[in-house]
Amino acid sequence: MASQQLLGAVAAALVLLAASPVPAPAQGQAPDRRHLASASVEALQRTYLECDRVATNTPLDLASAAHCSMVGEELKHRVYGGEFERLLAWWRANRWTGAEAVSDAQTHDYGPDIP
Repeated sequence: MASQQLLGAVAAALVLLAASPVPAPAQGQAPDRRHLASASVEALQRTYLECDRVATNTPLDLASAAHCSMVGEELKHRVYGGEFERLLAWWRANRWTGAEAVSDAQTHDYGPDIP
């Protein structure tokens, strides 16, 4: 439930950012996601789920929220044809339960896949 609220909050924030008169970073360009282009789909998925787990338990700082958002965008475009509903369906089917998240977070090293 908290994860759905988080996704709703992120979606609302993105809508507000898109509608705001504040210019986008880097002279009106979208955030640079080139560093994610070399990441495997599996690494993007793991990172997206880890972002969800962390954001469910603690507030994300601005840099972490931005990184998680970029990972989500890369995953949405690369794997789900830019369709948020398809990404959301995958997330619903694959989000972690509390026990799995704690176990994985204690033992997993994401390595250099995700900068």
